[in-house]
Amino acid sequence: MIWAMIAVSCALALVGLLAYNGLWRSWTRSWSADRVFPTAFLGLGGICLGAFGALLSTHAFVVTALAMVAAFVLILVAVGLFIFGVPAWLTPRWYRQRSGA
Repeated sequence: MIWAMIAVSCALALVGLLAYNGLWRSWTRSWSADRVFPTAFLGLGGICLGAFGALLSTHAFVVTALAMVAAFVLILVAVGLFIFGVPAWLTPRWYRQRSGA
């Protein structure tokens, strides 16, 4: 189950990072930044959460604690961006230039 969560999280992170880096720009015709850019944070948070779950039964306490804190922060940021919107300063330069923000 942990590996399935990591796989889905990797897909979400890939979508978000491709959009953020400008390698996938066609989404701008039909979606807003509030839908696409937070998926990178959600995916990375899910990967950290999966790492936390995988490391839970080991003796790597510091790494496990760091993965848990990183997962909490990243997922909280993603939810905040989904709810309140993505501020202009958090969008990449190519998106700001295209949208005129």
